[in-house]
Amino acid sequence: MRARKLIVGFQGAILVGAFVCMALAQASPTMPTIEGESFAGRKVILPDATRGKIGVLIFGFTKASKEPTSAWGAKIRSDLGSRAGFEMYQLPVLEDVPRFIRGMVISSIKKGVPEGLRDHFVPILQHESELKKFVGYQEKDDAYLVVLDTTGRVVYQSHGPFSDAAYQNVSGEVQALLNQQK
Repeated sequence: MRARKLIVGFQGAILVGAFVCMALAQASPTMPTIEGESFAGRKVILPDATRGKIGVLIFGFTKASKEPTSAWGAKIRSDLGSRAGFEMYQLPVLEDVPRFIRGMVISSIKKGVPEGLRDHFVPILQHESELKKFVGYQEKDDAYLVVLDTTGRVVYQSHGPFSDAAYQNVSGEVQALLNQQK
């Protein structure tokens, strides 16, 4: 009888362990803390800067990613940018740009960003390999999008060029979160 109780207890422990492992596997990736200075000169720490709001972060890792990140940013900004409780940041990741030309690259990017958008445009100069892991980096010239809830928790991730179908998925996630805030 005692042996049977031990076996049942052991089976229960295995079952609980399996559920815990499944829950951990399904948990959202943790957003690493990143910081930089916006093109408007404001220090930005993410995900803290989006706390209390729904956040969309758009990462680009190469010069060629400018096209998809710009397309995503323009569409999201035009549709959702004026919504209360919403923040979007565009984040060119430039750690791998050689230091001796990094200043010129940043200056060139900044010149292409209108004054009114510079507060939410933040070049990232550290943790590139960690960020690539975080976003599931696969295609070097893709835009990588991360949607954060009001606590800074990752609720959705996507990458690729802009398309209407992909946009419907991202905007659907953001709209649902914004509607929950009401």
